[in-house]
Amino acid sequence: MIGTRRSFLALSSVVIGGGLSWARTARAAAFDLAAIPIEFHERAMRAAMAVGRTAYYPFGAVIVRPPFDELLARGANDSRSNPTYHGEIVTMNDYVARHGNQGWGDCVLYTTAEPCPMCMSALTWARIGAVVYATSIATLTNLGLPQIAIPASEVVAAASFHHVALLGGVLARETDSMFAERLRH
Repeated sequence: MIGTRRSFLALSSVVIGGGLSWARTARAAAFDLAAIPIEFHERAMRAAMAVGRTAYYPFGAVIVRPPFDELLARGANDSRSNPTYHGEIVTMNDYVARHGNQGWGDCVLYTTAEPCPMCMSALTWARIGAVVYATSIATLTNLGLPQIAIPASEVVAAASFHHVALLGGVLARETDSMFAERLRH
């Protein structure tokens, strides 16, 4: 199970060599992501990966509300039909359709890739509690997927009204392989 929700000195992720590490920030966030067992993060990320495998590019996301394993929303990239339909945006729309535009602060979005500036801004505006991602923007760029090279942590740092807790690199080796494999086809 996941630790209790409480105010804390927020932890933002810094991905180094495919592993997980942490950097402290001064603003409070909704979740102490370091207190959540890695097994929970991996289980939720695997759900996002399963959703991502249904898309042309494997950008998939899910929203959960710790400490429960309940999947509240899901979505995969559909930018072929609309350029704004990234996995995170589709998932946010699914969440609103199911639960209304409320309760974001109690939720964590898990996504197969670091949110682009558009998606991270939308998640910040929604005031989501936390975002956990796998493959970094830098890795996507290195694989040949065009990206706007602004890390999610910079978008969060630029927001004066809300801080989103971030964790990067969860199951990144697996999602890196998913993206690399898709680009080979």
